[in-house]
Amino acid sequence: MPAQQPPLGDSTRSEPGSGPESIYDPLRRENLGRSVLWALTSSEAVRLDRVSSFGGCGIYAIYYTGDHELYAPISSDSFEVPIYVGKADPAGGRKGVNVGKAWEGTPLWARLRMHKRKIERAVDLDIEHFYARYLPADDLFTPMAERLMISDLRPVWNVVLEGFGVNQQGSGREGKQLRPKWHEVHTGVQWADGMTPQPGGPEPLRLQVRAHLRLHAKPLPGAAGRPPGVI
Repeated sequence: MPAQQPPLGDSTRSEPGSGPESIYDPLRRENLGRSVLWALTSSEAVRLDRVSSFGGCGIYAIYYTGDHELYAPISSDSFEVPIYVGKADPAGGRKGVNVGKAWEGTPLWARLRMHKRKIERAVDLDIEHFYARYLPADDLFTPMAERLMISDLRPVWNVVLEGFGVNQQGSGREGKQLRPKWHEVHTGVQWADGMTPQPGGPEPLRLQVRAHLRLHAKPLPGAAGRPPGVI
């Protein structure tokens, strides 16, 4: 006997593609965050050591174009998959006390400059192989944009080699704490080299990087980037 169909008007019946998720709401938090991503990925990539001073907080993505064997799967001047994604908050933003305006100071530029110095000190990396896209933006939307980009594109320095974005620890604490994974693989930063090594050393981390990039070297359809139809 064929299964009975719900009667017309039955509240349990739903049509394909119906409901609140089937229409585009530009004010949904995720869509506001994604609009920031579209603006970021539509911007020009600049070599990291050539970024001039500018004002404001915001979001950024760093890309790799060199010949390091670990990062060969994402090395490209098409700048599709970043090696790292981050954001810079206004002064006081992390503690929520005396928070500055999004356009005050140079927190985003200072963040990029910090990354530049760290890459320059790494013994196996060349600063000329790193490019950045950056977007000064309202700090209300950048956390969502950062999370979306990391979730969609899985940047290897965010997901596998954590620690690229950490600052130097307080004086006297280095030797008591475990060395960040990024610094275990990329030595040369003096304060991190003095910390306790990761269990097993760098080789297990290199294996994790290779395994990760076998799966995440290309953006998936609909991943963070320009909206469909934008050229």
